[in-house]
Amino acid sequence: MELTAQDRRLSLGAVMLHMLGIGLTLGLTFPLTSLTLEAWGSAAWVVGLAGAMAPLAILLFMPVLPSVAQKLGAVRAMILGCGIGIAGLVVMYLVQTAPVWVAMRFVIGAGLALPWLAGDIWVNSVAQEESRGRVIAAYVACLFIGFSAGPLLLDYTGITGIAPFAMGCGALALAVLPLIAVGRLAPTIVAEQGSGVLSAARAVPVMAVGAFVAGFTEALIFSLLTLWGLETGLDETGALRLLTTCIIGGVVLQFAVGIMADRIGRQRLLGLIGLALIAIGALLQLSTGGLVFVAAFITGGLILALYGLSLILLGERFSPAQLAAASAAFLILYQLGSVTGPLVAGAAMDLGGAAGFVFSLSGAGLAIALVAFTTRTRTKEI
Repeated sequence: MELTAQDRRLSLGAVMLHMLGIGLTLGLTFPLTSLTLEAWGSAAWVVGLAGAMAPLAILLFMPVLPSVAQKLGAVRAMILGCGIGIAGLVVMYLVQTAPVWVAMRFVIGAGLALPWLAGDIWVNSVAQEESRGRVIAAYVACLFIGFSAGPLLLDYTGITGIAPFAMGCGALALAVLPLIAVGRLAPTIVAEQGSGVLSAARAVPVMAVGAFVAGFTEALIFSLLTLWGLETGLDETGALRLLTTCIIGGVVLQFAVGIMADRIGRQRLLGLIGLALIAIGALLQLSTGGLVFVAAFITGGLILALYGLSLILLGERFSPAQLAAASAAFLILYQLGSVTGPLVAGAAMDLGGAAGFVFSLSGAGLAIALVAFTTRTRTKEI
């Protein structure tokens, strides 16, 4: 179906509002689970297991989700995913035991993987090539605005009582309303058979490495930046503010990255951001006083840009028929990076202290810069 300019704006606006709700729920449930389990006196490994459930669910179910999305259609698939998320939150509120919460984190992760995948396909299907960078920058900003707002809302509601669960369920319920309103403008999802991560990576290696590095760097920032701040002399409040500054920088700078992506080329910009990550690692380690927060602001912008630019390359290089399978491969690689990042950086910090953190960050930047500047890719069947 050919969309008018107004239809295109409505369609993109709806999926962005939807992802704002998905991001908010993810940002709320991660700390809610960790803080509650800790308050119950659960062992650290149980808290860690709960945190790993959502990525594990995505890795296990993502290969089949393109077919599910094709059979249901984008809108019904996204509504189903939100419904599963709401059901998981209701069970967590009604049955407050650690084993049930760990299981429900898996269920919620599996459910929200469906709208996440469909949202990525939707935005790339509807965006036009000349403005794809700006459109996806706004889309990614919405996702991470929601994600960063989740902990702030939890700070307001507290972790006990019905309020945080009602907030999460309400966010998911409201997230489906824009989709219902523009259902006729949703793209058609086509899931080709026989596609996978390796074939997508061979077709567009810079997208594959970008997705992995995006997950790797985001996870190490969310997991370890506060610890790095403490090891470099900040107090607890300063370390938490450092993370907040990093997230704000990630959201604010997305729009500048989107404009640049449409002007200077997406793969070239991805390589330049990789080089900038190498430099910003050194700047973080050498900075003192307020300059540390400036460096953290820039770091957030660079890291969150990796996801958006890699997603832009996916839409640029793959045809509509290939998009569902390629998007699934993209999210699998992103989650693999998310699992790997904290492990590698944590081990590096055990060996080298605070410097291990910035070496991990700079190493990730070097990897994406090398691939971006040394590979030439073209669209091909995956």
